[in-house]
Amino acid sequence: MKHLFENHDLATAGPGEFIDVTDDVRSAVERSGVSNGQALVYSPHTTCTVLIQERESGFFEDFHEALTRIADESTYYRHDDLSVRTEGLDDDELHPNGWSHVQAGLLGSASQTIPIVDGQLLLGRWQKVFFCELDRARSRKVFIQITGE
Repeated sequence: MKHLFENHDLATAGPGEFIDVTDDVRSAVERSGVSNGQALVYSPHTTCTVLIQERESGFFEDFHEALTRIADESTYYRHDDLSVRTEGLDDDELHPNGWSHVQAGLLGSASQTIPIVDGQLLLGRWQKVFFCELDRARSRKVFIQITGE
């Protein structure tokens, strides 16, 4: 069994940003030497997601607007209310971001796994792999793990 693990550092611009990591994943597959297996793309952040979707600006805007309608930043969130919140307070930079946690929880996609067959990612014609920021601009990581034969 072959294995490759990589950490890719990203700098995001803010909520609703889609960063296309498809070429990073394809390059990792090439470096791994795996012919048949899988590629795992994982976000270790609670307010980001990994999505497989079409690269189309109208979709990006529609998606961000739909998420904002479901969980808007201006709504009251207990997560942001330090008079009732008692957990996860060890962060020096507490930031009101309850809305981005709700959005990420609804999406529930911290990772995606893509089959590798004959050394190629099996993505559909229009499919791309995106790292999606749901919170403010900041430094992020995306992990890519390739396993197989």
